[in-house]
Amino acid sequence: MKRKKKKGGDEAGAPAWMVTYGDLMSLLLCFFVMLVSMSSISEAKFKKAVGSLLGAMGVMIMDSSLIEMEELPHTDRYDQEIERILDEFNEFQEFVEEMDLRETVEITETDEGTLIRIANPVLFRSGAATMTESGQRVLTQLAAVLLEFDSQVRIEGHTDNVPISTALFPSNWELSARRAINVLKHFNKYGIPGRNLTAVGRGEYSPLVENDTPANRAQNRRVEIFVDYKEKLRKQTDRGLIFEEVYDGR
Repeated sequence: MKRKKKKGGDEAGAPAWMVTYGDLMSLLLCFFVMLVSMSSISEAKFKKAVGSLLGAMGVMIMDSSLIEMEELPHTDRYDQEIERILDEFNEFQEFVEEMDLRETVEITETDEGTLIRIANPVLFRSGAATMTESGQRVLTQLAAVLLEFDSQVRIEGHTDNVPISTALFPSNWELSARRAINVLKHFNKYGIPGRNLTAVGRGEYSPLVENDTPANRAQNRRVEIFVDYKEKLRKQTDRGLIFEEVYDGR
């Protein structure tokens, strides 16, 4: 005698939790496949694709219609930029020589960039922080050079060890600081952004030579301008990419 099937029995098939578990495993598999594929992708091609995507979305400024990215060796790009900057300082050196200031304006390369050391007879008279006319001409020409590239500019004022005590300058610190600030203001007036400028008053405490003769004391009275651009340039060229924007109508 056959048994009758019970009504409402369970249907054949996998349990519901198996479906969710299977979906989870599929997603994990896709995730790891994607990781493997991305680990072998060309960085340059990936950045180029990202740049194209951003351009298509209108993210790039000035409505650029095309962005071309050329990958160059780090050292080649860095050397080219250094050479361009040094050419600018060579033109400034020629201007200094034309003004017959070779003995009082010194330009030196450093690990960070370029140091311009200017003796105070060029910029300031003894015991004063008002800039001379010749000093203004020198700094205006130097500002034109600094506008050609983005760099940090640190201005340091230095004095000799002869004490000063006036209503304006109670000590050599105030005198050196005011001179540095006046140089800073001159640069800012001629277009150097304030965010790139720093002024420091060193007073008598960083002499080049001993303050034991009038000639040595004159050598210590100076303003030093440090133009630090090499570290920033290294970081920029480490990417190895040059972005060129091509605009409509060009």
